Amino acid sequence: MTNHLSAHAPRYLQIADDLKARIASLVPGTRLPSEPQLAKEFAVSRFTVARAVEQLTDEGLITRRQGSGTFVAEAPLRRAPGYILSFTEAVEAAGHSATHRLLEFAPATWQRGLPYSRDEQLLSLDRLRLVDGTAVARHRSVLSQSLAERTGLTREVAAHAGFSLYRHFEDRGLLVHSATERLVACKASEEDRNLLGLARGSVVVAVTRHSFAADGTVLDCVSAIYDARRYSYEARLLRQHPSGNNKLNQENDNDPQLDVRDGHSGPRLGPWDDDGAGG
Repeated sequence: MTNHLSAHAPRYLQIADDLKARIASLVPGTRLPSEPQLAKEFAVSRFTVARAVEQLTDEGLITRRQGSGTFVAEAPLRRAPGYILSFTEAVEAAGHSATHRLLEFAPATWQRGLPYSRDEQLLSLDRLRLVDGTAVARHRSVLSQSLAERTGLTREVAAHAGFSLYRHFEDRGLLVHSATERLVACKASEEDRNLLGLARGSVVVAVTRHSFAADGTVLDCVSAIYDARRYSYEARLLRQHPSGNNKLNQENDNDPQLDVRDGHSGPRLGPWDDDGAGG
């Protein structure tokens, strides 16, 4: 067994690290040895093994099933920002079933940061998103009321378990052309904890996405909360040429919906002030 941690690290973390390497070569659903078996294998107490198992559970790498044992967890939902996928498309592409439960379909009030005029009538579409029947995210969308009426989006349509907002738009000739997206990590609210079945103090990934049609029409403004154990983000990054004269920046300048502030595109650090720290 190969251990990547310092020999001075707590023993339970060393065991967790060894188990991570083992899990990497196993398929999801594989049953792991019991805690007594692991305690004998690593020559430690069951308490130490239990802490290692708890660490891997918190990281979403394994799942416990009452009366059955401990198993390798499904891979987290992986999303690449180079292509705009709906939640349903991303889940189905990974070979799983995406459904949702409608929490709210009602008028919404304008809030700062929304790309709508103050006098536009807005609609709130709040959904609990499920993968193979397990709640993993909450999506709260704010839509134009006129757009909903024009596309025939009603409570009855949105309540269908297999409803996909992007698919609904595309079936009516409205293609999502571009989007801006921002991610932050934060503690889950009590309401979101209850919906997603999270423990007190759990961290979630909060995602804000504004989606646009090719002509600049706002299609969807969603504030989403994901169980952080089930969400990862991948990005392809290009290093700007020291001269600053590269083709990538020239192309970015021609996209009106790309959020480029202060001439900067790609990852951003901060904010460092209290006003924006809460996300």
